[in-house]
Amino acid sequence: MTSHTKKWKAAQVQELQQLADQYPIISIASLQNFPGALAKQLRKKLQGKAVIKVTKTRILKKALKNSKHDVSSLDEHLVGSIAVIFSEINPFELYSLLKKNSVSMSAKAGLIAPNDILVPAGDTGLPPGPALSDLKAAGLKTVMQGPTISIGEDKIVAKEGEVITPGVAGALSKLGIKPIKVRLSITSALENGQLYLGEVLNIDVDIVKQNFANAARTAFNIAVDVAYFTTETMPVLITKGYKNAKAIAIEANILNSATVGDVLAKANAQASVLKAKIPDTIPEEPAKEEQKEEPAKEEKPEEKAEEKPEEKAEEKPAEEKKEEPAKEEPAKEEKAEEKVEEAKPAEEKKE
Repeated sequence: MTSHTKKWKAAQVQELQQLADQYPIISIASLQNFPGALAKQLRKKLQGKAVIKVTKTRILKKALKNSKHDVSSLDEHLVGSIAVIFSEINPFELYSLLKKNSVSMSAKAGLIAPNDILVPAGDTGLPPGPALSDLKAAGLKTVMQGPTISIGEDKIVAKEGEVITPGVAGALSKLGIKPIKVRLSITSALENGQLYLGEVLNIDVDIVKQNFANAARTAFNIAVDVAYFTTETMPVLITKGYKNAKAIAIEANILNSATVGDVLAKANAQASVLKAKIPDTIPEEPAKEEQKEEPAKEEKPEEKAEEKPEEKAEEKPAEEKKEEPAKEEPAKEEKAEEKVEEAKPAEEKKE
């Protein structure tokens, strides 16, 4: 029995060492709460890409130490119930693949809740009886809706990191809720001497691709704005320069084979705008009458010049008339004296 065990161990060490030398990437995964049935499914999906081995940590340490890899950084991760995965798949891709191949299982008392476990409100389809007490034991608000039990409101029965109680496990089992996602979880991976922890590998590939695409687009736009020539930006920069030069030539009315059509089109558009503002017919008769009247107006000053001496001659009597009253003023004074003298004899008569 002892010699058989020694042979088995030696064979295990040799097999693991050969696999470590054959594959460039060595990943360590935790087998905690991992069902054996899922391990068989993963082996089939990874056939030809990776090899999953479940062994003892002492044997694995010895095999890796004898391999061509420097596995000193993996020592602290070789604890507990583990599996080793030898692969050619990128650690990030392998982690994502294992994450997608997870199964849901019922919660068992004593397990740690991986996330908040929520029981939604609604009809349970369960008849009243023992199930009613199980649901109340989990802290659920129950309401009778006809012949079945209903949950009155949503409730988180176990928060992330909490231990699942027997009452909660029983209620979840009655409701058919399987909140535990089980998968082969990589805790660490070694690639070309570089160690990656599980937290680093746990990324969303789609989000990362989108971030890379956004970064590439932003860098491209900046390079075009600053006229930085690369194989990617050169076609865009040449096209942009050509368009700018052509626009300047059109604005300056520089005719060449590239601008003649646009310059003529611009001129035509400007002519159309002017045509819309100018009336189609221009009245001709008023313009001709004005031209005939203009010579007549020029003769009038000569006529006026001839008439001026006569007008001045006629104006002289008027000036003489104005002067006559001034000459007659002494006569008026004489009349006034005569009236005074006439008045005197009358006064003498009264006396």
